[in-house]
Amino acid sequence: MKKTIFSSLTLGVILYAGFLWSNAIADSNVAQEKSKSSITEEQAFNFFTTVLEQQKADFLNNTPLAHTNLSKLSEGDEAVLIFLSTTEVDKIQLNSFKYNISDVKVYSENQKNYAEAYVTRTFNFGKSGLETGLGDQLVLEIPSHVDDQSTSVSSSKLTIESNPNANNVSVDEFLEKYKEEIEKSNQLEAK
Repeated sequence: MKKTIFSSLTLGVILYAGFLWSNAIADSNVAQEKSKSSITEEQAFNFFTTVLEQQKADFLNNTPLAHTNLSKLSEGDEAVLIFLSTTEVDKIQLNSFKYNISDVKVYSENQKNYAEAYVTRTFNFGKSGLETGLGDQLVLEIPSHVDDQSTSVSSSKLTIESNPNANNVSVDEFLEKYKEEIEKSNQLEAK
């Protein structure tokens, strides 16, 4: 009986040690997947600034999708949908667009460089100063060669992590549904 208990305990200790060893190897592999990037946080901040300055110019010119290669805006971007619904359906003009970049981090994963930041974008519309803002965790994949800032930004890819389902609706579909909701609301107010 003592031999059986001792064998069971020994087997348990060996299995537990093997489990700890395999977890240590797994943790090591995860650490190797995300490693230090050749891009500095200052360079990453500058990349985000370039992207957001282009967004600002495009929004202020009422052409949010004019320079998608630099602005990284798409039809499904919540900022584009807010802008278009307010300017095209509500007919309220944009006064200003501001942004703030914080918590910039850089890392390398699968031999690609990434910059990650929390970005707030704020729109100010109309005479009343209607203000609408978005806060998103943005991830920018940056090419490994950072010679020319604008070339690198245009060849990069942007991911918005806060709303993975944002791209599931077309602009036209969104605007149509928004217009219907406004009309329903106006009809209810009229009654």
